[in-house]
Amino acid sequence: MHTWNRIALALMALGLSTAPAFSQLEIAGIFSSHMVLQQRAQVPVWGRTAPGKAVHVRCSWLPEQLFSGEADAGGRWSVVISTPAGSLIPQQLEVSDGTEKIDLLDVLIGEVWLCSGQSNMEWPLEGSNYSPEQTRAAAYPHIRHIRIRAAVGLVPIDTVDAGPWQVCSDATAGHFTAVGYFFARDLADQYGVPVGLVNSSWGGSQVESWISSAGMAQSDLFKTYMDHFPKTWEEADARSLSKIRTLLFGAGGQPPDAATESAYLQPDFDVSGWKPISPTYAWDWQQMWAFRGSGHMVLDLELPGQAALAAASLHLGQGDGPAELYFNGVKIWSGKNTGAQEIAVPASVLKPGKNRLLLRQMLGTPGDWVEMGMRGAPGDYWLKTVAGRIPLASNWRAMPAFSEPFYFIHSSNNLGTAIYNAMIHPITRFPIKGVIWYQGESNAIRAHEYRQAFPLLIRDWRRAWGVEFPFLFVQLANWEASKGNSNTGSEWAELREAQTLALGLPRTGMAVAVDIGESNDIHPKNKHDVGKRLAREARRVAYGEPIAPGSPANPTVHFLGNAVEVRFQDAEPLVVRDKYGYVHGFEVAGEDRVFHYAKAEAVGATVLVQAAAVPHPVAVRYAWADDPNDVNLFTVEGFPIAPFRSDNWKGKTEGLRFE
Repeated sequence: MHTWNRIALALMALGLSTAPAFSQLEIAGIFSSHMVLQQRAQVPVWGRTAPGKAVHVRCSWLPEQLFSGEADAGGRWSVVISTPAGSLIPQQLEVSDGTEKIDLLDVLIGEVWLCSGQSNMEWPLEGSNYSPEQTRAAAYPHIRHIRIRAAVGLVPIDTVDAGPWQVCSDATAGHFTAVGYFFARDLADQYGVPVGLVNSSWGGSQVESWISSAGMAQSDLFKTYMDHFPKTWEEADARSLSKIRTLLFGAGGQPPDAATESAYLQPDFDVSGWKPISPTYAWDWQQMWAFRGSGHMVLDLELPGQAALAAASLHLGQGDGPAELYFNGVKIWSGKNTGAQEIAVPASVLKPGKNRLLLRQMLGTPGDWVEMGMRGAPGDYWLKTVAGRIPLASNWRAMPAFSEPFYFIHSSNNLGTAIYNAMIHPITRFPIKGVIWYQGESNAIRAHEYRQAFPLLIRDWRRAWGVEFPFLFVQLANWEASKGNSNTGSEWAELREAQTLALGLPRTGMAVAVDIGESNDIHPKNKHDVGKRLAREARRVAYGEPIAPGSPANPTVHFLGNAVEVRFQDAEPLVVRDKYGYVHGFEVAGEDRVFHYAKAEAVGATVLVQAAAVPHPVAVRYAWADDPNDVNLFTVEGFPIAPFRSDNWKGKTEGLRFE
């Protein structure tokens, strides 16, 4: 590799511009050619050069004016420029320190929106199966996108790993955030200005990792957590190790020695003390977060006599890294489990009665992406014998190997505030119009706590930017999760309620998506409607159009003896998407707090609800489940009614805390 290429890669890793190798002048990674700057704003431009040097910035829209600053003792410089009203006319910036010069070309002035959250915001356009005819990306070169790359830090970091800005086209748009793209396209159509998308999102991330240390420390909810926040990664790793040991062996417990671990392959080894685990998703989501190394998963299964008479075939979900499979102590396969192959099980290893299947996952090449365990749908796990197919998706147990090399990844859910430090703090000087946010799936297990954590994040970011900007968010779509409902308890319904409560903050808006999820996929492909619904909220919250929220929330409820009257503000007439006019999704409960599905009739903006099984209802709920996939009540504009409940009975997630 040429010297210049090595230097360029190093600078890009630091989030700085790739100026010539001999240059000391650098500009922060959020800036590049093709970027969008917020219109009518005071925009800081910053970077590094030799200490004490004067830095000058010229803008093509103010050709006679020179904006200047001086590098401090650490070489950090910052110059504030003024931007005009948005325009489709490309502009230029020239940054110079008297010795070197950086030219930023094809700069547009318009509206800049920060797109953040977890995987459903991160989800790229190309992953949603939209055709070029549907995206029409080539018609929107004035939409621009920059990706903030995934990173964490124990302290706030000044530089950001990002960029460069990309011009929207058929060739580039597939890598844009899909939700952000459709949001931007609607705004570009509505207001005729360029739209810049700053995509700082990370799949699987929890809200606590996006909040600053200052915000966490000032919160009664998280103050104790921050009082014990690790100062080094070594300290963080030690805590992770202690946590996983406590989970597996109890407080003060120690892992077994190498000799004991070597006996795991024996088919009669006692695994009753191992952690019960599902093979359908990674260990990270089953209380063994961030561990990477070797590990074992065991399933004991019963075979009828006939099933053990001939060879069988085995199918499992997908895994990462090298692995081995043992059947009754005999190795029957080794390699990387892609989830696509059927593995032969010789008749010689099968026996009537109890059999043991063991998966041994081994530490792969450092730097490779690896998740411990397996992932896949329950239907991916089976043993096909001459006596029939035996399902294998339940009753597994797992145990990491502590006598072999292991480490902990420094990743999004590992620590609170860590993502903020690396992916938000470095861009808080960059003016934005507002935020669109799609997150909450990873917090559903602590949904009640989200009532405080989510508003804390909104206030925290506004404090960091020094502006009460619009904050628009997506309420979680329907997904089967754990199949929770009103009578069993629903984490996802409680999380949606916590999101709705955040509307009590000023300049907030919510796009309801409970009608467009996919029961079997946490990543629904329909990002088009999500983006459009966020854009509708932007028109109201950010741009002041005199329109009501798209999806009515928090209706007025009156109990009328044997029926309940539910009235939605500014929603007349309600539309029922059922040829018989039946409204789905309502249920009522009496004093026994047992919910029953109810008959509901919509007239104008009012729904009358009643159930023969509940002669004296005291509570009513709508779409209160992980996966309320039959909701069919909409506004005349086509927006779904937001899920709600009239009661405040204790939920499933109260008392669960972030640790």
